[in-house]
Amino acid sequence: MIEHPVRDLHSDKQVQPMFCKVIVEQDGTTYLQKKSDKNKYEKILWDDVVYQVEAAKAVNR
Repeated sequence: MIEHPVRDLHSDKQVQPMFCKVIVEQDGTTYLQKKSDKNKYEKILWDDVVYQVEAAKAVNR
């Protein structure tokens, strides 16, 4: 498993704030994970994110 931070690359801060983490499992399954509360995290499948973004873009065409 690999975890890597996803940061706001447009931030003016010296250390760009972390938005969430990307997690890639051994089998290639990919998630985004964000902290929702102290010691609580939410995960969503990357494929679900891509599907919803593409659907939103299609509505806007």
